[in-house]
Amino acid sequence: MPFLRSVQNRVERTVYVIAGLPIAFRGGNFGPSGDSREIRRVFARHYWRPRNPAELLELAAGLLLAPIAVPLAALWFTARNGRIIRTREGRSIAGQFIEQLRLYASAGVFGPWYYIFSWHRDGARRAPTFLQRCETKRGLYALLKGPEASPLGHKQKFAERCATAGARCVCCELVIGQGAVDPASLPDVDLFVKPLIGCGGKGAERWDRVGHRRWSDGSCELEGQQLIDRLRTRGRPLVVQKRVLAHPSLLPLTSGALPTVRLLTCLDEQNRPEAVAAVFRMSVGANRTVDNFHAGGVACAVSLGQGELGMASDLGADARLGWCLDHPTTGARISGTHLPYWDQVKSLGLRAHDAFIDRVLIGWDIAISDDGPIIIEGNRGPDLDIMQRFMDVGFYHEHRLSQLIAHHLRARGELGIPAGRRQAAQWSEWIPSERRARRARQ
Repeated sequence: MPFLRSVQNRVERTVYVIAGLPIAFRGGNFGPSGDSREIRRVFARHYWRPRNPAELLELAAGLLLAPIAVPLAALWFTARNGRIIRTREGRSIAGQFIEQLRLYASAGVFGPWYYIFSWHRDGARRAPTFLQRCETKRGLYALLKGPEASPLGHKQKFAERCATAGARCVCCELVIGQGAVDPASLPDVDLFVKPLIGCGGKGAERWDRVGHRRWSDGSCELEGQQLIDRLRTRGRPLVVQKRVLAHPSLLPLTSGALPTVRLLTCLDEQNRPEAVAAVFRMSVGANRTVDNFHAGGVACAVSLGQGELGMASDLGADARLGWCLDHPTTGARISGTHLPYWDQVKSLGLRAHDAFIDRVLIGWDIAISDDGPIIIEGNRGPDLDIMQRFMDVGFYHEHRLSQLIAHHLRARGELGIPAGRRQAAQWSEWIPSERRARRARQ
């Protein structure tokens, strides 16, 4: 429902206003010195400058609701997790609640993020080092994007551009919801269906082949025309893809859904893609469709050098699972496992980013199959929570990512460069001429 999605989006952005208020109020004058403080000053400056009436309304609503929302959120998440953390960490329930209020005032810690980032462990030291969701989703990402409209959010156009660039990507076999579809055009293999425009695994469906031109989602079996008719009832365009199968060595690390690497790449000082962080995502329980972290899956950090997996956990807003060496459903060892084709995974992400250079930062979802890595999709506003969940200190603590963000903000005139050299005037120089020519040819 478009209206409900719009309301959800406004509520989410108001939450970011509430979370960002202490950061903006302090003008970025806290946390690690250097690039991190400069980035926070940029965020603070734009926080107080709504770009349109909708942002002005969000700002007003956030300022009015903050005195009520902050203690209520702290109370809710403490009630949900307080006893578990007291038993596991020895931190009193009252102490957790009070610390959330104190960390909100000092570092903008709000709602579930106290538990997502385990700030009940030395939060006063660690919290200021994290690049928070409110800073990226309602500020930095808008400043870092270029004037082009890269089709990262459009599955079909995205796959076509990757194919042109020679970056292996899951193809879109057909689109349902944009004209007539011949049932014979459905490939007679296992299928994966998802919205043409969307993210986060929402609306995804898995249809396994159970006979000649018959498919099942686990609850019913349908033939070609029946399946097409059913998918049409979803009310929005859907893409149909051949379902990718995981590398045999990775099958024990999933409850059935395809596990993927989230590889974060960022353009460096010479505008070349660089891999800066990675995690590996796995489904658990009865989930056979998606591995998304926000859909209840688990993830773990991946070492950039060797592709070695660390300890796994879920999002952490619900503290019951905690941290584990082994997969919660299959019991297979996660920590210490090395991903196959790791160098090729990194190379694939870098090659793909080269085809979308108007985006400074991209989060790639890459599956590893028996014959190598393959891109599932690219995320133009990647969620950094999934990366920092597995970090003792965040991206602001002498991390390569904060250095590169500061560099690109500086190139756009946001960090002390004269106003006459701001983004619009500099963008044609910022993209190397040979890449600009390639974009024109495509």
